Amino acid sequence: MPFLVIGLGCLALFFLVKSLGAAPTPPGKPSLPTGTANVPYADIILMSSRTWGVPSALIRAVIRQESNFDPNAVSAKSCYGLMQVRLIKAQDFGLLKDWQNPTEYEIANLLKPQNNINAGTRELSRLLGKYPFDTAIQMYNVGEAGFNKGYRAPDYLTKVKGFYNDYKI
Repeated sequence: MPFLVIGLGCLALFFLVKSLGAAPTPPGKPSLPTGTANVPYADIILMSSRTWGVPSALIRAVIRQESNFDPNAVSAKSCYGLMQVRLIKAQDFGLLKDWQNPTEYEIANLLKPQNNINAGTRELSRLLGKYPFDTAIQMYNVGEAGFNKGYRAPDYLTKVKGFYNDYKI
């Protein structure tokens, strides 16, 4: 019984402290944070970091470079959301049935921050597990096939590494 009371007290304290923190940034008005304070989607990023073994600072850096924290970002190359997930990867991860013919529901689901960050982090984890850091980061941008065909993203790599250093504690 005392453990239950202590546990409930800790839980209440957690929610009190959390509610006293800074107001979240509205999705339509993303900030450009550095460090770890006031980063949009911090809870989702931390969960994906722990799930896939990718440093949360790196996830933040990729999100900042890919979408500038805009959850509704869509590129000219049909990459979606915060981490600019490719449709074919979304299909690989079970978010789409057919990447060439996604439904409106599937696209809306892919744009949800939790799904998008999880899918993007999963891909980062896969690449980092197979390749050296610099190669994996460039592959995230140009794709494995593109990298193997000679495409490189040195400016992208430089920016992501700079943001990564900014977000490290």
